[in-house]
Amino acid sequence: MANLRDGVFHGTGSGNRGEINVSVTVKNNKIKDVKIDQQNETEGISNAALKKAPELIVENQSYNIDAVTGATISFHAIEKAVENALIKAGDTTGLNKKIDLRNVAKTNDKQDYRYLDPATLKFEDKADVLVIGSGAAGLSASIAARQKGVSVICLEYTSSYMLSDATLSGGYYNAGGGTSLQKSQGIDDTKENWNNYLKAVGQGYEDPDMREAMVEYGAEDYEWLANDVGVKFEEVQEIGNEEAMKDYAKPAARSHVTVEKSGYGITTPLFKKAKEVGTKFIFNITAENLITDKNSRVIGVHTNKGNFRGKSVIVATAGFSRNKEMLKSFAPDFAVGESYGSIRQMGDGITMGAQIGAKLRDMWMPIATWVAIKSGNNVSIGPLCPSWTDPYIWVGTDAKRHLSEDTYFEFAAKEIATLDQGFVWIIFDQGIVDKMPTAFSAPAPSPHLKREIEDGYIKKADSIEDLAKQTNLDSATLTETINKWNADVEKGRDTEFGRKVDLTELKKPLYAAKMAPATPDMAGGLTINKKTEVLDNQNNPIVNLYAAGSTTGGWRGKIYPGCGIGITNAIVFGRIAGESAAKNAQVKTDTSSGASQN
Repeated sequence: MANLRDGVFHGTGSGNRGEINVSVTVKNNKIKDVKIDQQNETEGISNAALKKAPELIVENQSYNIDAVTGATISFHAIEKAVENALIKAGDTTGLNKKIDLRNVAKTNDKQDYRYLDPATLKFEDKADVLVIGSGAAGLSASIAARQKGVSVICLEYTSSYMLSDATLSGGYYNAGGGTSLQKSQGIDDTKENWNNYLKAVGQGYEDPDMREAMVEYGAEDYEWLANDVGVKFEEVQEIGNEEAMKDYAKPAARSHVTVEKSGYGITTPLFKKAKEVGTKFIFNITAENLITDKNSRVIGVHTNKGNFRGKSVIVATAGFSRNKEMLKSFAPDFAVGESYGSIRQMGDGITMGAQIGAKLRDMWMPIATWVAIKSGNNVSIGPLCPSWTDPYIWVGTDAKRHLSEDTYFEFAAKEIATLDQGFVWIIFDQGIVDKMPTAFSAPAPSPHLKREIEDGYIKKADSIEDLAKQTNLDSATLTETINKWNADVEKGRDTEFGRKVDLTELKKPLYAAKMAPATPDMAGGLTINKKTEVLDNQNNPIVNLYAAGSTTGGWRGKIYPGCGIGITNAIVFGRIAGESAAKNAQVKTDTSSGASQN
C-alpha cells in the first residue's frame, strides 16, 4: 500500500514535442488531482489524451493505464510525469497496478444480427444515412449525403475525428489532370496523362472503374476541398514513381500538400463542414455488426450502445494495419513491424461486411510500403527517408549491409522483409538527431529523440563496441561494416551496393533502431462498384450497403502511385458513397416485398 506525504508534487515526462509537466495533489494516501502545467503536444491530435489521462489516473488510482485515446505517446508521457511526481511524495506501492481499459467498449453479445425483423428490435436513433467512421472518407460521405437533403448520423469509435489515419498523414492530396494549383506552378498535366501513369504503376492490379473514377473526379474534388471545404494547399510536389514511369506518362508533380503539412489541415475543415451542413456525430461508440432483415438487406448497425437504424449504411472504418492476426493471415511482411496510422485500424468494417457475405479483395496490399521505427506502445515513426538528405546504413542481424539504402522505399521494404527476422538495424549519427523532427514524418518523434532513447526504442552509444552490445550484434562484424562504409566514403564510391545518395562518414556518437516494413494502413478490403455499393461473392450489390476509403480494395495498383493517393481515394469515393447512399435513402421501399415505390 502506498505511503505518501500530503501536498502538491511536480513531475515531468517526455512527450512527442518536448516535456510535459504536471502537478499531482496527494491527500490521505490518495491521488486527488492531476493538473497539466505545461505541454507542447500537437494541437487537436493530443487533446483527448491530455484531457482523459488525468481523469483516468485519479479515477483508477494508478499511473499504469492502457486506454484508447489516440495520442498514445502523450498519454504515456503524462503517466510518467505522474509517476515522477509521486516518487517525490514517498512510497508509491500499489499505484502502478495495471489497468487495461482498451477493450471495455466491446460488448459482443454473441447474437446474430442477420435476417431479423426490424419490428422486433429497439433502435436508439435513426437516420436516412448511417456513416461508420469519421476519417476523410466518412466526413466526405457525411457532407455529400447531407447536401443531398437527407439526415446523417456519423458513428465514431474514438473520442475525436482527429484520431483518424487521414489526420495523422502528412497532409497530401494526390491529383493530376491539371488542378488549379498545378497550373499556377506551370505543371503540364492532363487527365489522360494521369490515367496513363496510374495504369503504369497499377500493372493491372487496380480496378479499372475505380482508377477511372479517381481520374475523373480527383481534380474536381481538389477544387471542392480548396474552395468549398476550405482546405489550404501550399504547393504541388512530385513524390512518387513519375520519373520511373516516364516511358508511359509524362512526369508531373501531383502531391498537393497543405500549408500545415499535416493531415489535420484536411480533416479539420472537413469536420467543420460536416457539422455546418448538419451531420450528427456520436463519438466513443463501437460498431459491432451490420443488421440485415429477412431479405438480407442492411437496415442498420448494432453497436455497444444499442442499435441504430438507417435506410443506407456507409462503412468507412479504415483497414487492418493494427490487427496482427489479420496481417499474419493476409500480409505477413507487415506483421513484423508496426503501423504508423490510426489506432483503430483493426479491420472492423471489413469483418462486419464479411459476416454478411461481402466479397473481399486485395487483402495483401498496403496503402504504401514503407520502413519505420517502432517508437512506443503500438506506435511507430514512419516513414523514415533521410537517405535522401542524411547519412545512415542498414545492417541485418548479422551486422552486415544487404542492400543500397537509397533503394526506393517500397522495394527496400520488400527486401528487408526477406532478411532474418524481417528487420534491419538503422545506424545513424548526430546529423539526423539534430534535425529532429524534420528527418522523420508524423507521428513525429520527440526533440532530439530524447523520449525514444529514454524508452529504449533507439540506442545511443559512444563506441561501436557499445552499440554492438546494445543491439546484440557481433562487435567485430559491425566494426568492419562501419569502417568499410567510412572508407568507401573517402573514396567517394559505395563499393558494395553502389549507393549514390549522400555518401557521408558516420561519426560518433552513433545511434541504432530496429526498422521493419510498415504502412499507414492496408489497401484491401470490401469490394465495391463504381457507385460504392458493396458487392457479395456473386458480385451482386448488398442492398443498402456502401463503403469507401481504406475499408475497400481495388483502388490501388501494384506500385504505390505517390504521396496522398490514400486521401484521394477516401475523398473521391467518400463523396460518391454519400451521394449514392442519399439517393438510395430517398427511394421509398415496400419493406414486405422489397419493391420500389417511386
